[in-house]
This record gives sequence, C-alpha cells and structure tokens, in this order.
Amino acid sequence: MNTQLKQPHLSHPPEPLALLAPTTNRVAGASWLDRAAMRVGLWLVLWGSRPVSNAEALARHRHRAFLAQERAQREAEAALATRLWMHGASSDAVHPHPCIRTSDERET
Repeated sequence: MNTQLKQPHLSHPPEPLALLAPTTNRVAGASWLDRAAMRVGLWLVLWGSRPVSNAEALARHRHRAFLAQERAQREAEAALATRLWMHGASSDAVHPHPCIRTSDERET
C-alpha cells in the first residue's frame, strides 16, 4: 500500500500547474465589483496625469509680478514721504525725481 502513495523521485521539481487538475471549465473573470473598481482606478490615474495648463500659471505669475511692482512703488512713495516729513518739507515741495508723484498729482 505504501508504494502506491509514494511519488516517483524526479530529477527536477514538477511544474505547479501540471499538478493541479482543472476542476471546472469556467474561465476566471472579474466580477462586476472588480470591474467597477478598475474603472474608477483608471479614471483616477487619467485625472491625476492630466496636463497642467501653462496659461493659468503664466497669468498667476504676471499678476503676482504686477502686485509686487505696485507694492514696491507704494513703499518707495511712503519712504519718500517719510523723508520729506522728517526734513520738514511741505507738501508743495518738488519731488527730486520726476517719475515719483503723490496721490494729489495723480488725481489731476
């Protein structure tokens, strides 16, 4: 009896699929839940790898540069006004640089 249960000694290991006999003719497929999960995953991968619009980034950069330029101009005008005030100059004093104007001159 023991001789029937023993497997013959092979020089190489057996193939894993050769040992398993097919029990059914059904081909393994994905269930509807698996297919839905794969489709959602595909949509997320495609959405995550979409190209970024350079026009929006360029517009943001230009707007930030414009705001920084305006802020620098306001700070320069405030520093000039502070220096003029510290030296006792009146508001009618002529500015040393023709590009710098006060808010009163802008309104006219």
